[in-house]
Amino acid sequence: MNIRPARPTDIPGILELLHEHARRGDVLPRSAASIEQTLPDWLVGVIDGEPEAASGRVIACVSLLFYTEALAEVRSLAVHDDVKGQGWGSTIVKELIGQARQRGVPTLFALTRAVKFFQGVGFAVTSMERFPEKVYRDCVQCPVRHACDETAVVLHLNAPMQERLEIGRLRDYPISQLPTYPLTQLQTVPITLEGEILMPKKKEKPQINKVVLAYSGGLDTSVIVPWLRENYGCEVICFCANLGQGDAELAGLEAKALASGASKVYVEDLRHEFAKDFLFPMMQAGAIYERRYLLGTSVARPLIAKWQVAIAEAEGADAVAHGATGKGNDQVRFELTYKALNPTLYVIAPWREWDIRSREDALAYARKHHVPVTQTEKSIYSRDANLWHLSHEGGILEDPAQEPEEVMYQLSVSPEAAPDAAEVVKIEFEKGVPTAVNDIQMPPAAIIEKLNELGARHGIGRIDLVENRLVGMKSHGVYETPGGTILYAAHHELETLCLDRDTMHYKEQQAVRYAELVYDGKWYTFLREAMQAFVDKTQETATGWVKLKLYKGNVIVSGRYSPNSLYREDFATFGQEDVYDQSDAVGFITLFGLQMKVRAMMEVSDGGKTRYAAPDYSKFKRD
Repeated sequence: MNIRPARPTDIPGILELLHEHARRGDVLPRSAASIEQTLPDWLVGVIDGEPEAASGRVIACVSLLFYTEALAEVRSLAVHDDVKGQGWGSTIVKELIGQARQRGVPTLFALTRAVKFFQGVGFAVTSMERFPEKVYRDCVQCPVRHACDETAVVLHLNAPMQERLEIGRLRDYPISQLPTYPLTQLQTVPITLEGEILMPKKKEKPQINKVVLAYSGGLDTSVIVPWLRENYGCEVICFCANLGQGDAELAGLEAKALASGASKVYVEDLRHEFAKDFLFPMMQAGAIYERRYLLGTSVARPLIAKWQVAIAEAEGADAVAHGATGKGNDQVRFELTYKALNPTLYVIAPWREWDIRSREDALAYARKHHVPVTQTEKSIYSRDANLWHLSHEGGILEDPAQEPEEVMYQLSVSPEAAPDAAEVVKIEFEKGVPTAVNDIQMPPAAIIEKLNELGARHGIGRIDLVENRLVGMKSHGVYETPGGTILYAAHHELETLCLDRDTMHYKEQQAVRYAELVYDGKWYTFLREAMQAFVDKTQETATGWVKLKLYKGNVIVSGRYSPNSLYREDFATFGQEDVYDQSDAVGFITLFGLQMKVRAMMEVSDGGKTRYAAPDYSKFKRD
């Protein structure tokens, strides 16, 4: 191992390493400028045998942040995944401790979730209120300061100096060493009349007897089962919804959950309910998030959470749990549904509580608790699959400037590799509900499955999207939604026949808001239900069929019919006067443009001209 002071040429490597850890929420992001300004306080690690120059690969880093001459914080500790578990973290921190001792710093502290790691290198758990410097400088500006999940740890390098740093009360600390900040920031820290800093306390865990976990069988939820038992001492019931994710993901799921420590496992086939009560109503509304995303993951979460609540009530459980991270959209979708259907249930979100921060941490926890996890190789992509779509995130997609690689796609062929001959599909609707494909009546889920098969064969429904997440950040993902893309196209074409101009245009406006509600997890809200009532009314005449031609990623309309069509050839024919007398247009145009005429008349009064008057070309001379 080669631990050395950082050099200017190490800055890109440090940034790359910190970026990955900041994305996981392990450290705060740093800018190149901030690293450059504090470069003497940084250490980096490189592997022996690799170049030590700037071109060498930085696989570990850490820095000191000085608050006073007597106190410094250990921060920005990061180790590359390739060398996790090889001792790089403890080695670089010990080197940092040695340098701090040489520089005469009596006390080091850190805020961390990896408490055991810091205890292993000599730190002891302490109270945050011992460090008002940190509170005034950083914590007052932290958006989660009232729900902080980090623990303060301290290491005294010079025992005689310890009394000087016992600063639980402001009056005992030399005022000259306190940093100065605007009064508006200081007011955000609650201080008693005696000068004691009152830091927010962690919320104590309630007594939980039984919890229902949304279980997928993957690494995260498999580890959550023993974690819930260990940290809450409760019985764990697993619930898995079959939403069409495929037999491979469902195989052996019940046995795995029981082996992980679950007392009971529910696996419910919800494919038809998903299609009938969630996908079709959303499709009828024309809901598309940010004009492209057909909401495959978003619309599934309320259904899963609904069944979780139902099972919790049937089993007498007092809590529900999910495996969504604290940075994503799904935590909101799950928990808003819990609130809407049974707000008395306690919600447990392990990713917001535990100190597991990587796949390696989860695998280590699984081994320790004898959790049967067969797949240990990490896919570079994070995926979510159900009847409606397959999503991809991570890997090369983290750079939106890169074109997605073809091997990433698992559901559809590329348009270039699709058949050279087009295929026509006919879809029948009754009051806006799909009922048949190619003249064969099918139940809801089967219709989507059939259209998925047809669309995937012709490269239909691939979407590459940079979207705005609910939590405030952007994300880049690729979605495969072949059947949904075909259904949306067919349904829209039928509505062009059956809806009048005002209704159709107003419905298009409402579709944007409907999509936002679905994306935000607000399925079970009065507004969404009221909007659905409007949509249902518009579907009363949406009966008929639509033919579509599928060809190399394109969906091309080749025919549409409805017995309730508002299009009539005899009405549209310009030569017929029975329905529409062309001379009527004079009065219509006069009234339709009356405001324009009045303004122009005002402008030309008293010899003036309208602002749109053409210039007098007679005044221009030819060369």
